[in-house]
Amino acid sequence: MPRNTVGMKKTFRQIVKENLNFSKQDRNGIVAMSVIIFLFLAGNIIVGNIELKPSSDFSAVIRAIEEWENQTKSVNENRLLFHFNPNTISEEALDSLNLPAFIKRNIMSYRSAGGSFKETGDVRRIYGMTDSIFSQIEGYIHIPATIPDISEDKPELKVATKPTFREFDPNLASKDELLNSGFNQFQASNLIKYRESGGYFSQPGDILKIYGIDTVFYRSIKSFINVAEIAEEGQVVKTESIPNLIELNSADSLDLLQLAGIGPVFASRILKYRNLLGGFYGKHQLLEVYGFPEETYHAISENLTTDSLQVEKLRINFAGYAELIRHPYFDKSNVEAILNFRQNNGPFSSHEQLLTEGLMDTASFVFIRPYITCR
Repeated sequence: MPRNTVGMKKTFRQIVKENLNFSKQDRNGIVAMSVIIFLFLAGNIIVGNIELKPSSDFSAVIRAIEEWENQTKSVNENRLLFHFNPNTISEEALDSLNLPAFIKRNIMSYRSAGGSFKETGDVRRIYGMTDSIFSQIEGYIHIPATIPDISEDKPELKVATKPTFREFDPNLASKDELLNSGFNQFQASNLIKYRESGGYFSQPGDILKIYGIDTVFYRSIKSFINVAEIAEEGQVVKTESIPNLIELNSADSLDLLQLAGIGPVFASRILKYRNLLGGFYGKHQLLEVYGFPEETYHAISENLTTDSLQVEKLRINFAGYAELIRHPYFDKSNVEAILNFRQNNGPFSSHEQLLTEGLMDTASFVFIRPYITCR
């Protein structure tokens, strides 16, 4: 054999011996690792083929849930939105209408108290009615031009006619005189109750205190209101209606300029402050307008009125920091306290929590109360 070939073989054996020769400890390690891998693979196969059975049988519970869901779905399918007249719909038909139960109750209570709906927008005033609910049912409300006469001897329909307004004194007029002056049953009854409880009308604008009388109706009758002044001798002296009565929440700059002592600067400040507040709930708030003279307020106060129904309310369960801090009656500490409470305790259930939870003092709460809602 050639000498070179023998040298190459020796070299190969040496290489194999040097690289593949394991000690006893290494061989034991390889064997142990192989056993572990084998057991892992075998266990994985065994577990994958085992069918686990629950210790309890929930089939009956599952069937009960499915039956309940089917029943609920059936009830909801039967309660749909349909065209209806809120003045005449029966309680049974109203119950089948897809509306919250408390809204249905309030509609029936409003009608039982003598209230009626003259136009679609009147339904929005029902207590508890939200913008989202009203937007869904607005297209289904149908109030015809005729209204039913509910007297027993006249079941036929009576055609609604435009009322003929007559001059009247709200302190002296009887219910029939009020009805002949354009009032409906609900408004006339509320005015009589107000007088019976000791209420008195010192000026025409005071009639806006009566529940059910809004600025639209007031403007239509204000020229017919003639308030009597009680003299010391007990004699009734007729007084003239106060001219230029301004409703602060609907007035524009031209309306305000008609008032004595109000120029373009104050008119602009009043409108800006009204926007910040969300509307005036009392005419005394004019004194909060920057630089507004107290003597000017006293000179024009009898010419002012406010419709609190037009006040925009803040939803304290949804409003953010920027929306709350923008209001003149909130400061930084109030806003932060409200947001922290809402984050830690959930939504407010009542306005009084602002006081009971120590989120603001009594004075601040009295100012802010007309501008907040938990809805």
